[in-house]
Amino acid sequence: MKKKFISVFLSTLFFCSLQAQENEITIDPSVCLGEISPFIYGQFIEYMGRCIDEGVYDENSPLSDERGFRRDVLEKVKELNPPMLRFPGGTVVKTFHWEDGIGPKEQRKAKKNLVWGGINTYHFGTCEFIEYCREINAEPVLVINLSTGTPDEAANWVDYCNGTENTYYANLRRLHGYPEPFRVKYWALGNEEAAEPDAGRHQDPHKYVEDVWHFIKLMKLTDPSIQLIANGESQHPEWNKIILKGLDGAVDYISYHAYVGTDEGNPYSIFKKIRYVDERITDFAKLVKENSQEVVKDWKKWYRFPHRTKPVQIAIDEWGIWEQQEPPYGTTNTYEWYHALATAHYLNSFHRNAAHIGMANWAQMVNILAPIMTDEDASIRQTVFFPLKEYRAHVLNESILAKAISPIIESDLASLDVSASIDREKMLLTLFVVNVNPQKLKTKLNFSNCKVDKLLDTTVLSADSLRARNTLKNPGANVVSTKQNQVSRNVKEIVFDSESITICRFKLASFVK
Repeated sequence: MKKKFISVFLSTLFFCSLQAQENEITIDPSVCLGEISPFIYGQFIEYMGRCIDEGVYDENSPLSDERGFRRDVLEKVKELNPPMLRFPGGTVVKTFHWEDGIGPKEQRKAKKNLVWGGINTYHFGTCEFIEYCREINAEPVLVINLSTGTPDEAANWVDYCNGTENTYYANLRRLHGYPEPFRVKYWALGNEEAAEPDAGRHQDPHKYVEDVWHFIKLMKLTDPSIQLIANGESQHPEWNKIILKGLDGAVDYISYHAYVGTDEGNPYSIFKKIRYVDERITDFAKLVKENSQEVVKDWKKWYRFPHRTKPVQIAIDEWGIWEQQEPPYGTTNTYEWYHALATAHYLNSFHRNAAHIGMANWAQMVNILAPIMTDEDASIRQTVFFPLKEYRAHVLNESILAKAISPIIESDLASLDVSASIDREKMLLTLFVVNVNPQKLKTKLNFSNCKVDKLLDTTVLSADSLRARNTLKNPGANVVSTKQNQVSRNVKEIVFDSESITICRFKLASFVK
């Protein structure tokens, strides 16, 4: 009993000392960190497990509409409002042939999914994907097969999607009921091609460059307006240097994948791993800048298509939280409240790296590492759904400097993680704050080089504990509290709830010149 009393006393003393420390957030609109691309709130679907079949699409379910789209899932996807959707993979793209998924469904070729297992009917193919994107108002991203596909096959897919002339593949799309072109702008040149255990054949970056140039030429000659995403590798800087130099001028983006998980028994470990990702993105951006031309020079006119017109940007076309839980391959994950806090940490990082990141896609949207989970009777929003939704709804167009001073929770993990965005024309500023501290933190606000009129409102996301979760066992329940608070007054400090996400909207009076 005496030991327990001493332990409680020390814990109380510790948290009192945290509260005694002056916590502070400084926001400075004079320091621009870059334009925030709306595409950083993208999503990703793949022929894996129940992501597409029995997730996005379930033609045999009473919950689906006449197109086979799950209505309850579609409703939740529209809440997320992703500006971009990537398809069809992922690793599975290495055996994907787009013509298997077009035309009358009864004539499509069902095949074994050699990568993830199961059978793909391809009843959700290119046209269904485009219809889904149009339904949710998202820009489509298509990933081509470099491994078992051919440059001709890729160019024909471009023509099927975007062709406007009297060509076989444009006419085939028209025959399938789509007279207008799909205008797919973004195309990825393979996926994780350096991974030797996968079904790809481009582990040598020089071979990748040599082969992919042929794909680029035929795709670009088919539609010179498309933008291309080269295959980057987050753990292989030499690969990235060779790719950037070898394809310079022809590609607009280079991909980067970022997954994290939790060390067993230590939920705080995930935040430190995201900070490591944040540092690596900064390093990756530096590598991109050093190995590609900011302005393309000496472009050969005989390519017969234009070079890129902007610096190469990073496409974080797969990111998320992978806890190695249930099949397939540990990707059926149940997320807890601390995973939502981690998701907000990720998004703050993307804001801070806005100058470098052109797009980012959470992997994946339904059932696989997903914000939305389904069974045959219902669907739920996992905890990570809520920061994805609220950040997307509140972000403004420009990232600005925001720094926090706050108590250290464990090792060098600070309590507060922040980012800020601004709309200078509307004189609005949004502050995003994640507090991982188990105590509330009264925090002073310092605004540099601007004058604040008032705090308009706050959106506060919280749960009863770090381990709180939504599950399909009780689909009507929701452990996540979302509180919208109208404030409309000037404030010099804010109390951030324990283990919470807070989004503050400010009206600015002026900028200091």
